[in-house]
Amino acid sequence: MQRETKAFLAFMAPAVLLIAIFAIYPLFNTIYLSLSKYNMASGAPIVFNGGANYMRTITHPQFINSMIVTLRYTLIGVSLTMVLGFIMALLLSSGGAIIKLLRSVALMPYLICSVAITVAWQLLYNPNFGLFNMLLNTLGISSINWLGDVKVALYALVATDVWQFTPFVMILMLAGFQGISPEYYEAAAVDGATRLQMLFRITIPLMKNVIYTILVMRIIDTFKTFEKPKIMTDGGPMRSTEVINVHVYRTSFVSWDFGMGATGAVIVAIIIAILALIVVKLSRIDRD
Repeated sequence: MQRETKAFLAFMAPAVLLIAIFAIYPLFNTIYLSLSKYNMASGAPIVFNGGANYMRTITHPQFINSMIVTLRYTLIGVSLTMVLGFIMALLLSSGGAIIKLLRSVALMPYLICSVAITVAWQLLYNPNFGLFNMLLNTLGISSINWLGDVKVALYALVATDVWQFTPFVMILMLAGFQGISPEYYEAAAVDGATRLQMLFRITIPLMKNVIYTILVMRIIDTFKTFEKPKIMTDGGPMRSTEVINVHVYRTSFVSWDFGMGATGAVIVAIIIAILALIVVKLSRIDRD
């Protein structure tokens, strides 16, 4: 074995070991638990039961409800962040010191710790002294129980997510805009194209790969969400904000049913992978 190869393996060994301990082993252990009956509170040993957990999970009313809530949260949140992020990127795509300052300010919500954002918005939504109800009362409108009303709570969580992640979409869109050659716009301007025509015939077509990439990232982000519904509503009221990860948490660490909890986690991972593959497939079809 050559000296360079030995050196390469020596440098790679710690990284491979860490990945094996903290990524590969937990993954396979979760899959094994999902195929087993294991309730830690009962003290009973782990018993392999094949796919029984999966049949119980996909037919369980609470799991079905959490999937519906998660899909609604994802659909609304991703759609709004993509549209608003694109619009903000268009508005802030020009140069100038003021525009650069506005970019930095607009990016701040994404740079703040997610838990801190969640707690801050929970205070803003407070039905007694929250800023939002104070503004409504000033306008002569009755207070709203933002996090305690079944019809409103999920949208309140979505608003928090949109506020936090729209800057993330914006900055990636801005990077995509910078990859478009100005020559396209100059040629279109010579031909008499309007700004709207340039947007739909030049900018968006050339940005499709970037848009699809951001879309996959946002779908994964929203499907993984946990801290917002856990801290702000704990899945309530009446499980109207119980996203899939809150359901998995309750199953695993409240009911101590690690087998069923692992099953839910594996199903979530499979769904995320399928959604990502669908978006990637659509992007390839669009390129063809």
